[in-house]
Amino acid sequence: MVRLLAVVVGLLMTACCLCVGEAGEAALRHSVGQVMKPWPVEVHDEGGVLLFSDSPEYVKDHGILYSDVVKGQARVFYYHVNVSPRPGKLAVVLENLESKPAHVTISRSALPEPSENYFQVGKDTETIYMRMPQQERVVYLAPGGRKVMDPLMAAEWLLPQKLGAGMYDFNTQEKVRVSVVFCPSNVEPEDFVDTARVLPRDKEALRGTFKGMNRIIKAKKRYEPGKDGLAYIPIGDGRVDTFKHGVDATDGAAVVNYGNYGVLYRFEVPTKGKGQTRMMLSPLGGSYAGAVRVESGKREESMVHTPMGTMFFGDQTPGDLVAVPGTNILLTPDFELATIGSYRSYKKMAVEYSPPGASNLPALFILAPNSPRALGY
Repeated sequence: MVRLLAVVVGLLMTACCLCVGEAGEAALRHSVGQVMKPWPVEVHDEGGVLLFSDSPEYVKDHGILYSDVVKGQARVFYYHVNVSPRPGKLAVVLENLESKPAHVTISRSALPEPSENYFQVGKDTETIYMRMPQQERVVYLAPGGRKVMDPLMAAEWLLPQKLGAGMYDFNTQEKVRVSVVFCPSNVEPEDFVDTARVLPRDKEALRGTFKGMNRIIKAKKRYEPGKDGLAYIPIGDGRVDTFKHGVDATDGAAVVNYGNYGVLYRFEVPTKGKGQTRMMLSPLGGSYAGAVRVESGKREESMVHTPMGTMFFGDQTPGDLVAVPGTNILLTPDFELATIGSYRSYKKMAVEYSPPGASNLPALFILAPNSPRALGY
């Protein structure tokens, strides 16, 4: 993730990847002068550990990119570009460290096709991961045995200048070493880990193990569109939505996941009243391309591109946009907005979200009345 630093009212925010191209979808572009209020929420992290591998992001040499031992629930999220002159294999190797068989159950996954279009890879990762339900599969490991997490990893080459990424949720009751590796194309990843060295971090140092891989953001009260007007919840600003702290297991260094990449957010926002609620996403730091999953009511589930109809948006948002997360924010035409959808009132309403690789943060998750008059049209 190429880091672009965006200053939003004097705060230094982390950004990821290149900001180029045309503006994406911008719903409510002409709604001027409306105030967005911060919506009161309760936040807690839960679940197993997140193994995040994004350093070195641009890989010149063969080696181990990140490695740690896990037991229980876990997620691995990796994001690397091959900048060597030759193709190689980017893979996750599982190694059973116990004297009895291990079963690694993969419950949710995304392995997009590598590409030189970083936004495509970032968006495809989220699009695949957010599609539910997914069929579980089990990787069997003999005592001391090794296998790649996905057979495609051993079969597919990562060509020079292409980005490879993946996101896997899994569970194991035995101790398993999880290693993200980049190896020569004529070598099996399982054999490569025997002699491979751990590659040093780059200056961004975005790798590590982080406890609590899921962030639950629960509204303290039900949102009523006809009464409550515009409201928002900040994402990835580092102050209201804090960044996760962890440890680089390869050397014990303390690290910070600037952007909370690989964390699965769950916004639980019950609604009430007769009017529909429009949900939107607005990036503040630059170009953005992702997807979310919506749960409305008991059975209705959908995956939604952010933005829909084009690859990315947010590149037209000015760098001096006045938006201080945690305070009232004036909605102006400078905000680029992607519509997640309009929904009738439900006691159970949730949106799953994960910061996509190649995209910029911070962002705002916005609730609004589905009424042009209420929005100042």
